Amino acid sequence: MNVFVDTTAFLALLDARHSQHKFLRDVFALELEADATLVVTNYVVLETFDVLRRRLGVESLRLFARELLPACDIVWVQPADHALAVEMLLACGPKPPTLVDCTSFVVARRLGVSQCLALDERFAHEGLELIC
Repeated sequence: MNVFVDTTAFLALLDARHSQHKFLRDVFALELEADATLVVTNYVVLETFDVLRRRLGVESLRLFARELLPACDIVWVQPADHALAVEMLLACGPKPPTLVDCTSFVVARRLGVSQCLALDERFAHEGLELIC
């Protein structure tokens, strides 16, 4: 089973002070034990690096890069994915999701991924089952 992982899940997983930290740590471990394929896009990786650096510092980057990222399959966003995500973003109302999120929705659909680790309800609104 493929499970998409969003930046919000990585942040909670790496921040011991986050209210969902322990729960996400357990869910992440269960997914790995169940041989789930954890999927991220290169956009999510970039966003996660940036937010971790600003919020939690370089040590969190090392942990992400050396411990968590190797457990994931990185899917590179294709030009068509990017174009569809931009269209989606521009069609949204006054509080649109980020381009990274729109790209995640597009890539998850393309890959047939139906579940995700995310703390953002927009993933559920886009038809992905939140497992955290």
